[in-house]
Amino acid sequence: RSQAEVQAKEAEALEETVECTMESLKELDLDTFNECTDNYVETYYNWLGIPTEREYRVFNELLQPGLKIGKHYRFNLAMAEKIVDNLEWEITDIREDGSQAEIDMEITNLDMADVAGNYEILLLENMIAAEGTGMWQMVSDIADLANGGEALLALMDEQEDTCTMAVTVLAYQENGCWKLHADDEFINAFMGNMNLGDYSEEVKGRLAELEEAYAEKMEAWGAGFGNKVEKWADRIFE
Repeated sequence: RSQAEVQAKEAEALEETVECTMESLKELDLDTFNECTDNYVETYYNWLGIPTEREYRVFNELLQPGLKIGKHYRFNLAMAEKIVDNLEWEITDIREDGSQAEIDMEITNLDMADVAGNYEILLLENMIAAEGTGMWQMVSDIADLANGGEALLALMDEQEDTCTMAVTVLAYQENGCWKLHADDEFINAFMGNMNLGDYSEEVKGRLAELEEAYAEKMEAWGAGFGNKVEKWADRIFE
């Protein structure tokens, strides 16, 4: 075959790998996704040499051996399913250079950044409404994430806004096959901008209001607590 035919064949194989990677994400087929990317990082072993944990760049909680039971796993699975349900993509350009390549893509998904921001709003609102400092309420709300995460999943269901991000994904050949590099930019794009915490102005404004309200609550609580201490001291030293 001519050099041009070889290059055309490699370009076709690379595009197929990209499509396979994104389709496996859409279907949450993580075995195929791991084969197409460098999502896998490392395996950890106990002192007997038995593997106890595997580390992955994304969807780590779903890929641990023996953990496909319990509320925490079901929450992570439900969350992952909601994230990939609206995933769309378009390959806009591919540039090859020997055994390496760059793929320009536009990835569209639900805007998960505001979901995280709205969850912070929920936590603050609950802390302000609770008695005392509200810290026990926050502990209880965060514990909900380990026991089903219903509040966060409900916020994901309510989200309708989408975001589209242009990313350049790096690829390389390994054992004659193309693999995509799952870097932070690529992961953040297909996760719907979840990892950057770049909230909308509306969410930022509401968070600022609640932070000020919580500071006022703490100031009032501190003054009240100080008065109680004085009364206790007066009784003790009467």
